[in-house]
Amino acid sequence: MKYLPLKIWFMVTVTMALLAVVVRAVWQIVVIPTAGTMSIFIPLIFTLLSLNALIIYFTINPSLKTLKSPPVLIGFVMVLTAGLISSTAHYNNYIFSPEAEPLASKVIATLLLLGTISAYLLASWVIWSIWKSRGN
Repeated sequence: MKYLPLKIWFMVTVTMALLAVVVRAVWQIVVIPTAGTMSIFIPLIFTLLSLNALIIYFTINPSLKTLKSPPVLIGFVMVLTAGLISSTAHYNNYIFSPEAEPLASKVIATLLLLGTISAYLLASWVIWSIWKSRGN
């Protein structure tokens, strides 16, 4: 993707979508400032902002060598860990809560947790494979 206006359009689109979720998460913290809410939304905000920065960086300067570098891989694992913490807290707060009456909320919480665990295991396997192929 060498066409700069297309790169900018992609970055703006992704940024607007992710920032909409970040604004919603901040609003949730302001409206209901409980420990449970903060344990879900603060890691979520960190995850989304980090993901946005990663997408913008690799849209501007795509480099497989940079993507495989230890600092980027460690940062990626940190972002996934924050996402895993957030989805686990969400699952624990909503599955066992009496307010989680609709079945859809339980399905959403379960799918979010399973998707995050799957992504975490997949990323761990990929990173382990990269480091193993380098001899680290």
